[in-house]
Amino acid sequence: MNQDFVTQLRLQLREAALREERRAPVARRVIRTRRRLPGPAPLAAALAIALLALAVALGAVALRGEPEPAQPKVVGTYAVASGLSALAPGFGSVWTADPIRGEILRIDPGSRRVAARIPVHGEASVRTGAGAVWALAGDLLYGGDKGPVRLLRIDPATNRITARIPMRTPAGDGFGPVDLQVGGGAIWVVGVDGALRIDPVRNVAERFVPFIAGRAARGAVTNGGSVWVLGVDGRVRRLDALTGRTVGDVRVRMPADSHLFGGRPGTLTLIGANEIALFEPGSGHLLWRATVGGEIRYLITDDDALWTHVSREPDGRDELVRLDADSGRQGAQVNLGEPGVAGMTRVDRDIWVATPGGKIVVVRAP
Repeated sequence: MNQDFVTQLRLQLREAALREERRAPVARRVIRTRRRLPGPAPLAAALAIALLALAVALGAVALRGEPEPAQPKVVGTYAVASGLSALAPGFGSVWTADPIRGEILRIDPGSRRVAARIPVHGEASVRTGAGAVWALAGDLLYGGDKGPVRLLRIDPATNRITARIPMRTPAGDGFGPVDLQVGGGAIWVVGVDGALRIDPVRNVAERFVPFIAGRAARGAVTNGGSVWVLGVDGRVRRLDALTGRTVGDVRVRMPADSHLFGGRPGTLTLIGANEIALFEPGSGHLLWRATVGGEIRYLITDDDALWTHVSREPDGRDELVRLDADSGRQGAQVNLGEPGVAGMTRVDRDIWVATPGGKIVVVRAP
Protein backbone atom coordinates (compact mmCIF):
# COMPACT_ATOMS: atom_id res chain seq x y z
CA MET A 1 0.00 0.00 0.00
CA ASN A 2 1.61 3.34 -1.06
CA GLN A 3 1.97 6.40 1.15
CA ASP A 4 -0.55 8.47 -0.84
CA PHE A 5 -3.23 5.87 -0.21
CA VAL A 6 -2.47 5.79 3.55
CA THR A 7 -2.56 9.60 3.75
CA GLN A 8 -5.90 9.72 1.93
CA LEU A 9 -7.33 7.13 4.32
CA ARG A 10 -6.25 9.16 7.36
CA LEU A 11 -7.83 12.32 5.94
CA GLN A 12 -11.11 10.47 5.35
CA LEU A 13 -11.18 9.22 8.93
CA ARG A 14 -10.44 12.69 10.30
CA GLU A 15 -13.15 14.33 8.16
CA ALA A 16 -15.70 11.71 9.24
CA ALA A 17 -14.97 12.40 12.91
CA LEU A 18 -15.27 16.18 12.38
CA ARG A 19 -18.59 15.79 10.58
CA GLU A 20 -19.94 13.76 13.50
CA GLU A 21 -18.82 16.39 16.01
CA ARG A 22 -20.48 19.18 13.97
CA ARG A 23 -23.88 17.54 14.00
CA ALA A 24 -26.48 19.32 16.20
CA PRO A 25 -27.42 17.43 19.40
CA VAL A 26 -31.04 17.16 18.26
CA ALA A 27 -30.04 15.82 14.87
CA ARG A 28 -27.77 13.22 16.49
CA ARG A 29 -30.60 12.07 18.77
CA VAL A 30 -33.00 11.79 15.79
CA ILE A 31 -30.49 9.74 13.79
CA ARG A 32 -29.76 7.45 16.73
CA THR A 33 -33.49 6.95 17.37
CA ARG A 34 -34.28 6.15 13.76
CA ARG A 35 -31.34 3.80 13.16
CA ARG A 36 -30.64 2.74 16.73
CA LEU A 37 -26.98 3.55 16.19
CA PRO A 38 -24.40 4.04 18.97
CA GLY A 39 -23.23 7.46 20.13
CA PRO A 40 -20.59 9.66 18.51
CA ALA A 41 -17.45 7.87 19.72
CA PRO A 42 -18.60 4.33 18.84
CA LEU A 43 -19.92 5.59 15.53
CA ALA A 44 -16.60 7.16 14.63
CA ALA A 45 -14.81 3.98 15.63
CA ALA A 46 -17.15 1.84 13.56
CA LEU A 47 -16.68 4.14 10.58
CA ALA A 48 -12.92 3.99 11.02
CA ILE A 49 -12.97 0.19 11.04
CA ALA A 50 -15.10 0.09 7.91
CA LEU A 51 -12.81 2.49 6.06
CA LEU A 52 -9.73 0.59 7.19
CA ALA A 53 -11.18 -2.70 5.94
CA LEU A 54 -11.94 -1.03 2.61
CA ALA A 55 -8.42 0.34 2.46
CA VAL A 56 -6.88 -3.05 3.07
CA ALA A 57 -9.07 -4.62 0.39
CA LEU A 58 -8.25 -1.93 -2.15
CA GLY A 59 -4.58 -2.08 -1.22
CA ALA A 60 -4.53 -5.84 -1.75
CA VAL A 61 -6.09 -5.42 -5.17
CA ALA A 62 -3.52 -2.80 -6.07
CA LEU A 63 -0.63 -4.94 -4.88
CA ARG A 64 -1.64 -7.94 -6.99
CA GLY A 65 -0.27 -6.18 -10.02
CA GLU A 66 3.09 -5.38 -8.37
CA PRO A 67 5.43 -8.41 -8.64
CA GLU A 68 8.26 -6.53 -6.93
CA PRO A 69 6.96 -4.31 -4.09
CA ALA A 70 10.50 -3.24 -3.20
CA GLN A 71 14.06 -3.63 -4.39
CA PRO A 72 16.64 -5.69 -2.47
CA LYS A 73 19.44 -3.70 -0.90
CA VAL A 74 22.75 -4.38 0.78
CA VAL A 75 22.33 -3.63 4.49
CA GLY A 76 25.83 -4.53 5.62
CA THR A 77 29.19 -6.09 4.75
CA TYR A 78 31.07 -7.88 7.52
CA ALA A 79 34.64 -9.23 7.56
CA VAL A 80 34.62 -12.45 9.59
CA ALA A 81 37.64 -14.44 8.34
CA SER A 82 40.53 -14.58 5.89
CA GLY A 83 38.41 -16.72 3.60
CA LEU A 84 35.02 -18.45 3.64
CA SER A 85 33.26 -21.43 2.11
CA ALA A 86 29.61 -22.55 2.10
CA LEU A 87 27.00 -21.09 4.48
CA ALA A 88 24.43 -23.16 6.38
CA PRO A 89 21.79 -21.85 8.82
CA GLY A 90 20.72 -23.97 11.76
CA PHE A 91 20.40 -24.18 15.55
CA GLY A 92 20.01 -20.41 15.92
CA SER A 93 23.25 -19.66 14.08
CA VAL A 94 24.86 -19.51 10.65
CA TRP A 95 27.72 -21.95 10.04
CA THR A 96 30.59 -21.59 7.61
CA ALA A 97 34.25 -22.52 7.26
CA ASP A 98 37.53 -20.62 7.12
CA PRO A 99 39.77 -22.64 4.75
CA ILE A 100 42.80 -20.48 5.57
CA ARG A 101 42.81 -21.27 9.29
CA GLY A 102 41.10 -24.64 8.95
CA GLU A 103 38.15 -23.82 11.20
CA ILE A 104 34.37 -24.14 11.27
CA LEU A 105 32.85 -20.80 12.27
CA ARG A 106 29.61 -20.33 14.16
CA ILE A 107 28.17 -16.87 13.47
CA ASP A 108 25.51 -15.09 15.49
CA PRO A 109 22.86 -13.91 12.98
CA GLY A 110 22.01 -10.82 15.06
CA SER A 111 25.49 -9.34 15.54
CA ARG A 112 27.06 -11.11 12.51
CA ARG A 113 30.06 -11.90 14.70
CA VAL A 114 31.88 -15.18 15.15
CA ALA A 115 30.51 -16.89 18.28
CA ALA A 116 32.65 -20.04 18.15
CA ARG A 117 35.60 -21.52 16.24
CA ILE A 118 35.98 -25.28 15.80
CA PRO A 119 39.36 -26.50 14.45
CA VAL A 120 39.09 -29.06 11.61
CA HIS A 121 42.65 -28.74 10.23
CA GLY A 122 41.83 -28.26 6.58
CA GLU A 123 39.27 -27.09 4.07
CA ALA A 124 35.67 -27.84 4.91
CA SER A 125 32.14 -27.74 3.53
CA VAL A 126 29.41 -27.44 6.15
CA ARG A 127 25.70 -28.35 6.27
CA THR A 128 23.08 -28.69 9.01
CA GLY A 129 20.34 -31.25 9.56
CA ALA A 130 19.50 -34.60 11.15
CA GLY A 131 20.18 -33.17 14.61
CA ALA A 132 23.74 -32.00 14.01
CA VAL A 133 26.17 -29.81 12.09
CA TRP A 134 28.06 -31.80 9.45
CA ALA A 135 31.42 -30.79 7.99
CA LEU A 136 33.18 -32.52 5.13
CA ALA A 137 36.78 -31.66 5.98
CA GLY A 138 40.25 -32.42 4.64
CA ASP A 139 41.71 -32.60 1.16
CA LEU A 140 38.64 -31.40 -0.72
CA LEU A 141 40.67 -29.80 -3.53
CA TYR A 142 41.99 -33.16 -4.77
CA GLY A 143 39.16 -35.36 -3.50
CA GLY A 144 41.35 -37.10 -0.93
CA ASP A 145 44.33 -37.83 -3.22
CA LYS A 146 46.66 -35.55 -1.24
CA GLY A 147 45.34 -36.34 2.22
CA PRO A 148 42.42 -37.82 4.15
CA VAL A 149 38.86 -36.48 4.04
CA ARG A 150 36.43 -37.16 6.87
CA LEU A 151 32.84 -36.27 7.61
CA LEU A 152 32.71 -34.59 11.00
CA ARG A 153 29.65 -34.53 13.21
CA ILE A 154 29.46 -31.42 15.42
CA ASP A 155 27.16 -31.12 18.41
CA PRO A 156 25.60 -27.61 18.21
CA ALA A 157 24.96 -27.63 21.98
CA THR A 158 28.67 -27.90 22.83
CA ASN A 159 30.45 -26.95 19.56
CA ARG A 160 32.42 -30.20 19.87
CA ILE A 161 33.20 -32.81 17.23
CA THR A 162 31.44 -36.00 18.33
CA ALA A 163 32.19 -38.28 15.36
CA ARG A 164 34.79 -38.56 12.56
CA ILE A 165 33.53 -40.72 9.71
CA PRO A 166 36.13 -42.01 7.19
CA MET A 167 35.27 -41.53 3.54
CA ARG A 168 35.23 -45.17 2.44
CA THR A 169 32.44 -47.30 1.05
CA PRO A 170 30.81 -49.97 3.25
CA ALA A 171 32.93 -52.50 1.34
CA GLY A 172 36.09 -50.66 2.38
CA ASP A 173 36.88 -49.14 -1.02
CA GLY A 174 38.27 -45.65 -1.38
CA PHE A 175 35.91 -42.78 -2.09
CA GLY A 176 36.70 -39.32 -3.44
CA PRO A 177 34.14 -36.83 -2.02
CA VAL A 178 33.29 -33.57 -3.75
CA ASP A 179 29.98 -32.44 -2.21
CA LEU A 180 27.89 -32.77 0.95
CA GLN A 181 24.06 -32.84 0.78
CA VAL A 182 21.80 -32.93 3.84
CA GLY A 183 18.01 -32.91 3.74
CA GLY A 184 14.96 -34.79 4.92
CA GLY A 185 16.93 -36.45 7.69
CA ALA A 186 19.38 -37.99 5.19
CA ILE A 187 23.11 -37.28 4.83
CA TRP A 188 24.77 -37.95 1.48
CA VAL A 189 28.36 -37.39 0.38
CA VAL A 190 28.58 -37.11 -3.41
CA GLY A 191 31.76 -38.19 -5.16
CA VAL A 192 33.05 -38.48 -8.69
CA ASP A 193 31.92 -42.09 -9.14
CA GLY A 194 28.95 -42.35 -6.79
CA ALA A 195 27.10 -41.19 -3.69
CA LEU A 196 27.70 -42.38 -0.14
CA ARG A 197 24.78 -42.40 2.33
CA ILE A 198 25.61 -41.84 6.00
CA ASP A 199 23.68 -43.34 8.89
CA PRO A 200 23.21 -40.41 11.35
CA VAL A 201 22.44 -42.79 14.22
CA ARG A 202 25.51 -45.04 13.99
CA ASN A 203 27.71 -42.39 12.30
CA VAL A 204 28.91 -44.80 9.59
CA ALA A 205 28.68 -45.05 5.81
CA GLU A 206 25.75 -47.42 5.25
CA ARG A 207 25.27 -47.46 1.48
CA PHE A 208 27.14 -46.65 -1.73
CA VAL A 209 25.22 -45.86 -4.93
CA PRO A 210 27.59 -46.00 -7.94
CA PHE A 211 27.00 -43.79 -10.94
CA ILE A 212 26.87 -45.21 -14.46
CA ALA A 213 30.15 -47.03 -15.04
CA GLY A 214 32.44 -45.37 -17.54
CA ARG A 215 30.31 -42.23 -17.82
CA ALA A 216 31.32 -39.02 -16.13
CA ALA A 217 28.66 -37.09 -14.22
CA ARG A 218 27.91 -33.40 -14.48
CA GLY A 219 26.23 -33.12 -11.12
CA ALA A 220 24.20 -35.32 -8.79
CA VAL A 221 21.26 -34.54 -6.49
CA THR A 222 20.09 -36.80 -3.68
CA ASN A 223 16.37 -36.67 -3.03
CA GLY A 224 14.58 -39.09 -0.72
CA GLY A 225 15.00 -42.60 -2.04
CA SER A 226 16.54 -41.47 -5.33
CA VAL A 227 19.83 -40.16 -6.67
CA TRP A 228 19.55 -38.03 -9.81
CA VAL A 229 22.61 -37.89 -12.06
CA LEU A 230 23.29 -35.78 -15.16
CA GLY A 231 25.59 -37.51 -17.66
CA VAL A 232 27.76 -35.90 -20.31
CA ASP A 233 25.30 -37.28 -22.86
CA GLY A 234 22.67 -34.83 -21.59
CA ARG A 235 20.50 -37.49 -20.00
CA VAL A 236 19.25 -37.27 -16.41
CA ARG A 237 19.11 -40.68 -14.77
CA ARG A 238 17.27 -41.59 -11.62
CA LEU A 239 19.02 -44.22 -9.51
CA ASP A 240 17.27 -46.16 -6.78
CA ALA A 241 19.01 -45.33 -3.50
CA LEU A 242 18.61 -48.88 -2.19
CA THR A 243 19.67 -50.96 -5.19
CA GLY A 244 21.63 -48.46 -7.30
CA ARG A 245 19.66 -49.53 -10.37
CA THR A 246 18.55 -47.01 -12.99
CA VAL A 247 14.78 -46.56 -12.67
CA GLY A 248 14.34 -43.48 -14.86
CA ASP A 249 16.05 -41.86 -17.84
CA VAL A 250 15.07 -38.58 -19.52
CA ARG A 251 16.75 -36.09 -21.82
CA VAL A 252 16.73 -32.37 -21.06
CA ARG A 253 17.87 -30.00 -23.79
CA MET A 254 20.44 -27.60 -22.36
CA PRO A 255 23.96 -26.45 -23.34
CA ALA A 256 26.72 -29.05 -23.00
CA ASP A 257 28.35 -27.14 -20.13
CA SER A 258 25.25 -27.42 -17.90
CA HIS A 259 25.36 -28.94 -14.44
CA LEU A 260 22.63 -30.46 -12.28
CA PHE A 261 21.44 -28.84 -9.04
CA GLY A 262 18.45 -29.11 -6.72
CA GLY A 263 15.34 -26.99 -7.05
CA ARG A 264 11.91 -26.41 -5.61
CA PRO A 265 9.98 -29.51 -4.44
CA GLY A 266 9.31 -31.76 -7.42
CA THR A 267 11.83 -30.02 -9.68
CA LEU A 268 15.52 -29.98 -10.53
CA THR A 269 17.67 -27.20 -11.96
CA LEU A 270 20.19 -27.11 -14.79
CA ILE A 271 22.73 -24.30 -14.81
CA GLY A 272 24.98 -23.36 -17.71
CA ALA A 273 27.44 -20.49 -17.99
CA ASN A 274 24.70 -17.89 -18.27
CA GLU A 275 21.52 -19.96 -18.57
CA ILE A 276 19.29 -21.60 -16.00
CA ALA A 277 16.38 -23.98 -16.47
CA LEU A 278 13.83 -25.63 -14.19
CA PHE A 279 12.43 -29.03 -15.18
CA GLU A 280 10.36 -31.94 -13.95
CA PRO A 281 12.74 -34.84 -13.25
CA GLY A 282 10.16 -37.54 -13.93
CA SER A 283 9.29 -36.46 -17.47
CA GLY A 284 12.14 -34.12 -18.37
CA HIS A 285 9.54 -31.45 -19.18
CA LEU A 286 11.17 -28.02 -19.22
CA LEU A 287 9.13 -25.62 -17.07
CA TRP A 288 11.13 -22.58 -18.09
CA ARG A 289 14.52 -21.46 -19.33
CA ALA A 290 16.14 -18.08 -18.74
CA THR A 291 19.29 -16.21 -19.70
CA VAL A 292 20.70 -13.86 -17.05
CA GLY A 293 23.32 -11.92 -19.06
CA GLY A 294 26.29 -12.98 -16.95
CA GLU A 295 28.06 -15.97 -15.45
CA ILE A 296 26.00 -17.81 -12.84
CA ARG A 297 28.19 -18.59 -9.82
CA TYR A 298 25.68 -19.74 -7.18
CA LEU A 299 21.99 -20.49 -6.66
CA ILE A 300 19.58 -20.88 -3.76
CA THR A 301 15.84 -21.53 -3.90
CA ASP A 302 13.14 -19.71 -1.96
CA ASP A 303 9.38 -20.13 -1.63
CA ASP A 304 8.56 -18.16 -4.76
CA ALA A 305 11.98 -17.23 -6.13
CA LEU A 306 15.41 -18.42 -7.18
CA TRP A 307 18.27 -16.17 -6.09
CA THR A 308 21.35 -16.33 -8.31
CA HIS A 309 24.79 -14.85 -7.92
CA VAL A 310 25.73 -13.43 -11.34
CA SER A 311 29.10 -12.05 -12.41
CA ARG A 312 28.67 -9.43 -15.12
CA GLU A 313 31.35 -9.08 -17.75
CA PRO A 314 33.37 -7.17 -18.83
CA ASP A 315 32.96 -4.75 -15.91
CA GLY A 316 33.17 -7.57 -13.34
CA ARG A 317 30.18 -6.48 -11.25
CA ASP A 318 28.82 -9.19 -8.97
CA GLU A 319 25.05 -9.01 -8.52
CA LEU A 320 22.33 -10.90 -6.68
CA VAL A 321 19.46 -11.51 -9.12
CA ARG A 322 15.95 -12.71 -8.31
CA LEU A 323 14.17 -15.04 -10.73
CA ASP A 324 10.49 -15.80 -10.41
CA ALA A 325 10.18 -19.50 -9.53
CA ASP A 326 7.08 -20.02 -11.68
CA SER A 327 8.21 -18.30 -14.87
CA GLY A 328 11.96 -17.68 -14.64
CA ARG A 329 11.33 -14.00 -15.24
CA GLN A 330 14.21 -11.87 -14.07
CA GLY A 331 13.20 -9.36 -11.41
CA ALA A 332 14.98 -7.39 -8.74
CA GLN A 333 18.76 -7.26 -8.60
CA VAL A 334 21.40 -5.58 -6.48
CA ASN A 335 25.12 -4.87 -6.85
CA LEU A 336 26.91 -6.72 -4.04
CA GLY A 337 30.02 -4.54 -4.06
CA GLU A 338 32.31 -7.51 -3.26
CA PRO A 339 33.89 -9.96 -5.72
CA GLY A 340 33.22 -13.68 -5.81
CA VAL A 341 30.93 -16.06 -3.96
CA ALA A 342 31.77 -19.01 -1.73
CA GLY A 343 28.26 -19.66 -0.42
CA MET A 344 24.76 -18.24 -0.08
CA THR A 345 21.83 -18.86 2.23
CA ARG A 346 18.58 -17.33 3.45
CA VAL A 347 18.58 -16.04 7.03
CA ASP A 348 15.10 -14.84 8.05
CA ARG A 349 14.29 -12.02 5.60
CA ASP A 350 17.89 -11.59 4.43
CA ILE A 351 20.13 -13.27 1.87
CA TRP A 352 23.68 -13.85 3.11
CA VAL A 353 26.50 -14.05 0.54
CA ALA A 354 29.90 -15.35 1.65
CA THR A 355 32.92 -14.25 -0.40
CA PRO A 356 36.26 -16.04 -0.89
CA GLY A 357 37.87 -12.96 0.72
CA GLY A 358 36.23 -13.72 4.07
CA LYS A 359 33.36 -11.23 4.02
CA ILE A 360 29.61 -11.70 4.38
CA VAL A 361 27.35 -9.41 2.38
CA VAL A 362 23.84 -9.17 3.86
CA VAL A 363 21.06 -8.31 1.42
CA ARG A 364 17.58 -7.38 2.65
CA ALA A 365 15.21 -9.18 0.28
CA PRO A 366 11.78 -7.76 -0.70
